[in-house]
Amino acid sequence: VHPIQQAFIDTGSIQCGYCTPAMILATKALIEKEKNPTEAQAREALSAALCRCTGYKKPVEAVLRAAAMMRGEAVPPVNGGGIPFESVFGHGSGSLPDLPESSGGRGDTITKLIAFPVTLISPQPQTEVVGHPEPKVDAVKLAKGRPVFTDDVDLPGMLHAALLTSPHAHARIKNIDAGKARALPGVHAVLTYKDVERVIYASGGQTWPNPPPWDQVSLDSKVRFVGDRVAAVAAESPETAREALELIEVDYEILPAVFDPEAAMRDGAPMIHDEPDAVKIHDAQHNIAITSGAEHGNVEKGLAASDVVIERTYRVHQVQQASIEPHVVVTYWDEDDRLVIRTSTQVPFHVRRMVAPLLGLPVKRIRVIKPRVGGGFGGKQEMLIEDLCAHLTLATGRPVRFEYTRELEFTSARSRHAQKITYRAGVMKDGALHALDMRVVEDTGAYGTHGLTVGTVTGLRGLSTYRCANQRFRLEAVYTNKPVPGAFRGYGAPQALFALESLMEEIAVETGIDPVEFRLKNAIRVGDEVVMSRALGEGKEGYAQYIQSCALPECIEQGGAAIGWDRRADPKWVIDPNRPHVRRGLGMAACMHGTAIAGMDMGAASIKMNDD
Repeated sequence: VHPIQQAFIDTGSIQCGYCTPAMILATKALIEKEKNPTEAQAREALSAALCRCTGYKKPVEAVLRAAAMMRGEAVPPVNGGGIPFESVFGHGSGSLPDLPESSGGRGDTITKLIAFPVTLISPQPQTEVVGHPEPKVDAVKLAKGRPVFTDDVDLPGMLHAALLTSPHAHARIKNIDAGKARALPGVHAVLTYKDVERVIYASGGQTWPNPPPWDQVSLDSKVRFVGDRVAAVAAESPETAREALELIEVDYEILPAVFDPEAAMRDGAPMIHDEPDAVKIHDAQHNIAITSGAEHGNVEKGLAASDVVIERTYRVHQVQQASIEPHVVVTYWDEDDRLVIRTSTQVPFHVRRMVAPLLGLPVKRIRVIKPRVGGGFGGKQEMLIEDLCAHLTLATGRPVRFEYTRELEFTSARSRHAQKITYRAGVMKDGALHALDMRVVEDTGAYGTHGLTVGTVTGLRGLSTYRCANQRFRLEAVYTNKPVPGAFRGYGAPQALFALESLMEEIAVETGIDPVEFRLKNAIRVGDEVVMSRALGEGKEGYAQYIQSCALPECIEQGGAAIGWDRRADPKWVIDPNRPHVRRGLGMAACMHGTAIAGMDMGAASIKMNDD
């Protein structure tokens, strides 16, 4: 291993590893020119390598460490055991540092400060491995640029796929003629809705049976967003496949489209899913894909009994993951007549289960290989293009490679759900939350996929941070003629926590209670039940869950102390005397996220002992 590669391994600079070879080569070029680079030079050298995982902090450390190693200097080991106290506050006394002086004095808003341990990791007995940084088990092959990703194969006779997508947001295909495309030399298959059996499914990579609605087919005679599937081609080269797309003649009947979920629910709005064979759409006439809800206590009585009632609405927009590795899949028959699907996916077992009925093959005749994923962020938690690639292999008998272009990533892949979140909060005079009513209108785009489950996680996260006797959650996941959202890092929690923490701040301001004090008063504690967990799973019965460990109050207190919270009211700090037009501010938000649903998401491990 070269010192540069070793530095990237040691510092934990390798996450998905898709951009690591480019970063390593950029580092080599820099050190060849400058043996003692600065941090600024390191950042400049890495700036041409796109990376979605690391934030570049660790790679910059790796560049400086590698330069020192190549100068022959001894470099310290990468220490473990948690985050040293002194790295946060500049000294290692184990107690809180003195805060900057403020006009209000130190104790006005934070009445109790809990001393830090020497590290910020739980003060459990230290182990040799857990609690320490360890090199990734596959770091060496990633640092060496070995063929570990889906596209790092070249099979004999491999064909290349291309996808024709809809230019219209909502249209019916009156006629489609692929004759000219099929006649093009080098084209081996063109598939339209006329060529593929119609099997209804849901593409979200979730526990069996997939949560409703089931509203998709591999290829349909109706398109519901710009980027929806129309036809798939397999040809000898990518260029020939793209040329064939231009020869497919499609006659569309353009239909009215709707792009706002609230408009989509109104009487008379265009009906996006009028197909008779969809399964468990809640209200197709009003474009409501699915609903969910739960109530603990009595919210209406709780609001009526509250001293102050505050209503706020928050909106979060649609976002694309922009993984550096696009969606890519290779399908082929192996020597045992199994269909092999080599795919960049986060859910290989779900892919195998979901693709089987679409292809008419038993699960035992399908093998899914999940190599290293070059960035997923939830966007690859879906059976997205595997079925089309496999259909082309079934049609041709040849290996087929199908890769999304960057344009298709934005129009035809998945993204984060846009939501409108409305809270009504009832608060007592002493600052205690008494009622929380949360309604989410979620834009699930043209298909349901993860709409139900992302929305229910939004409800779970939006009603679980603070104690409240009366809580209610209501979700409407609504179809629009927009590109389809799906899983995205945080899976509904970022939307909820943005809204919840904005609400907590605004309640505190409106009631005149310090935001830290308000959060401390209402923070959930050990022994409390997460009441929404009983009702909000993957559309199935939930399980009772109780908080067995929680340091939320300590986090709030220590966070407030660490940033000098009581400075926020000091005019000498808020207004810079040298720049009186500048105002300084302090804000605080508390966020959490968990993963897996009790009793549903399972894990297992096996151990094999070798002779040595």
